[in-house]
Amino acid sequence: MFDGRFALVTGAAQGMGFAAASKFLEMGFGGVLLLDRNTVKLTEAAARLKPLGRVETLSGDLMDVSLPARAVAAAVAAFGRLDVLVNAAGNTERCGLDDTTPEAFERLFGVNTRAPLFMMQEAVKAMRVNRSGTIINMSSMLSHGGPPNLTTYSASKAALNILTRSSAHKVARDGIRIFAINLGWVNSDGEHALQTGFHGMPQDWAEAIGRRMPAGRMITPEDVAGLVAYLVSPSASMMTGAIIDYEQMPVAVFESHPALAPE
Repeated sequence: MFDGRFALVTGAAQGMGFAAASKFLEMGFGGVLLLDRNTVKLTEAAARLKPLGRVETLSGDLMDVSLPARAVAAAVAAFGRLDVLVNAAGNTERCGLDDTTPEAFERLFGVNTRAPLFMMQEAVKAMRVNRSGTIINMSSMLSHGGPPNLTTYSASKAALNILTRSSAHKVARDGIRIFAINLGWVNSDGEHALQTGFHGMPQDWAEAIGRRMPAGRMITPEDVAGLVAYLVSPSASMMTGAIIDYEQMPVAVFESHPALAPE
């Protein structure tokens, strides 16, 4: 079913991007193009995925406004078509009302909002040729409103969700479907590095916090990849423009929920 389909995944060296790329190959996709700025991790990710199927790579920083066009062109050159785009790359830089600098604002909106917009713009051009395609943007539960030190990050993801829904409306009659996934707290490689390196959490922080979650564990990138697999499948063919909250707890109960109360 999927052997003639091809995907482009940003932020593919680790986390949700890597998990999505792996899932596509497991589903029988004909190939995936991995895009990431970390060349070393990108090479490692490709090596891990190549036993599953065809893998192409492209290294680049999404702050480079020319990269979306080059990335989609590379995918079409390699595969002859593009069927799926996953915008998984993201910047989780901490800053808020008092300490957001113009440079930080540009970085956050550049990677989290501008880059996905122009990746979608370029991908849609390729997908219209076959009148089919699926685009999935990795957003955040914090798009509903975030803590003070993630105000600007939250705003960049809220903007991404508006772009997702409006763009889905634009291309619905072209056979192209667009979604955003509002990620809850995911135990990814990047989150682990942030929690242990920036916040000073112990190495087992995810296990300790996970035990207090409703499901008894944190969300994993592989969990998210399961939703991605559904969205690109025929089972989801009658939906588009959905902003999906992928979280264990309802919106606005993060701090008050007893599962997250201090032990």
